[in-house]
Amino acid sequence: MTKQAEIVIAVLIIAVLGAVGFVVFRNNAVTNDLVGGDKDAHGCIGSAGYSWCEAKDKCLRVWEEKCDNDAELEVQRILANKYHKALSDVSVTVTKSDSSYAAGGVMFGQGGPGEGGIFLAVKTGGKWEVVYDGNGSIDCNKMRQQYRFPDEILKPEFCD
Repeated sequence: MTKQAEIVIAVLIIAVLGAVGFVVFRNNAVTNDLVGGDKDAHGCIGSAGYSWCEAKDKCLRVWEEKCDNDAELEVQRILANKYHKALSDVSVTVTKSDSSYAAGGVMFGQGGPGEGGIFLAVKTGGKWEVVYDGNGSIDCNKMRQQYRFPDEILKPEFCD
């Protein structure tokens, strides 16, 4: 084989290896950089704007659908389940809240005598829990000691 033939073969081999390397690199780069090529522990695709919503137990885009971690909707669901009412028949208004405590009023149906009351809710382990609802006297010591409600939530509407 002549020297020129060896050089041509070497150039062809280098060209083929370079082309194969480029295709492999390009495929890996495209796969890793594509929108939707990433998933978190819940299977949510962050690059497409999805994040995990614990309250709804699914992936969602927060600008398209609200994650219902807010107290109002959670308290509404809890009270609807407790009193065997349709969600649409329970109206909840949060009058005071922070990241862990909420207080307010509730109305059932269209409202009327005896069809509403007040509630106190606390968020533990990432979930809201209604610890008091009704029209009677609230055990303020229990709310402060057991649930650690701050006075900013309890006073003056619920406790002295």
